[in-house]
Amino acid sequence: MTHSRPFDLLVVGSGAAGMTVALGLLAQRPDARVAVLAKSDLSEGSTKYAQGGIAAVLDAADSTEAHIRDTLEAGAGQCYEPAVRAVVEGAPEAIRWLIDNGVAFDHEDGDLHLTREGGHSHRRIVHAADATGLAVQTSLEERL
Repeated sequence: MTHSRPFDLLVVGSGAAGMTVALGLLAQRPDARVAVLAKSDLSEGSTKYAQGGIAAVLDAADSTEAHIRDTLEAGAGQCYEPAVRAVVEGAPEAIRWLIDNGVAFDHEDGDLHLTREGGHSHRRIVHAADATGLAVQTSLEERL
């Protein structure tokens, strides 16, 4: 028996990356029918189990170059520097995009609460209590 599902675009994977791609496609093509293919329920990926936060240069006392240096040092020679640079440079915009899409990161005195974790020389970790992955997964699911 053959089933036909009239979708314009198919995204394989329902974690943070897959849902981000799906939302990006819908932003570019609002009239498109986008299907997200998941191995089980939409929320059953690994994203929701991530407890820690997300690193980004969001404090005036920090710098992109410091974040890149910290990442390369922590990577002990295993990092591809152009990829590190691209991710670090894009991180602040990614955090803003997540906030715009409903992720409720913790705040302190009206600003994002930043913590410092291993391998980082500055406070640059945004988080949603100890359930950042769940906050990201839930917010992106609601947007979809």
